[in-house]
Amino acid sequence: MPWRRRSGWLLTLAALAAGCTEDSCEEDWVLDQLVDAESESELLDVRLLQTQFTQHRGPVKQEEPVQSDHVMSVDHNGKVCMLCNQPLPERITRPYEAFRKDCGKYSSPSGPSLDIMALPAVQLGGGAAEGFCALNFAKSCADAVANQDYLYFAKGIDFNHPSMSSNVRWDGRYCRLNGFLETQVLQLHRNFTALQQHADELCRTKYAKHGIERLSFLDMLQLSKQEDSNAPSLEEAEMMAAWNCAMGDLGCDMAMCAYSFCKQGDSHTALYGECPGWTPVEGMPDGG
Repeated sequence: MPWRRRSGWLLTLAALAAGCTEDSCEEDWVLDQLVDAESESELLDVRLLQTQFTQHRGPVKQEEPVQSDHVMSVDHNGKVCMLCNQPLPERITRPYEAFRKDCGKYSSPSGPSLDIMALPAVQLGGGAAEGFCALNFAKSCADAVANQDYLYFAKGIDFNHPSMSSNVRWDGRYCRLNGFLETQVLQLHRNFTALQQHADELCRTKYAKHGIERLSFLDMLQLSKQEDSNAPSLEEAEMMAAWNCAMGDLGCDMAMCAYSFCKQGDSHTALYGECPGWTPVEGMPDGG
């Protein structure tokens, strides 16, 4: 998923989970994690995103989450929620009525704790997308399942948004390496039941070798090497898919890939309107 990349907001959340409550503590912790950063701009991005997160803290009295920076918000219970967006208005032609308010069991006003992030993800939930719901992390995947429409999740992500644009190369490669841009997935991504069944089968077969029962949120962080132009490798891409299986649903990622990206040339991908036949409502043509 696009929320998993090793960007500043994700490291900031991990810093808070490690027990940092002061801005200076967060900065020191994050800088320690980025000692191998290749450019000063990465550190500046982290400081900017730390500031954004600080501004989002505290309970917000609204029925639905704030979508201020597209990535991080606070839910109606005052808990950190990431990628909790509803579909963009220009992308939908139907109303969505299911919006889960029972999520965030393991979140807090400063996000999930480090201990929770270290737990095997399969222990967080117990049903479809329940790990995402429990962590308030890509909680919109849980809402997609509740609405029985995986495109709810895909249409809530805007890779053109400044907070998401740096993820495009990584996500496109992840989608391609996992085969989520192939015709079979394109033909299924608007059919919730069929895609869910196919995703479950992949979790039981193709991705089972990656130790789904052991993968944690912290393992996901280690895989998210956005600064590496050759990342993800095939193994890393498959392990990331396996982590989604552990969180309770791979279908959201598959739909996100099929809606957002297409193959371009021998090894590259294109995004949205760069792909022939893409429309905001329908996404990619079924035939690729």
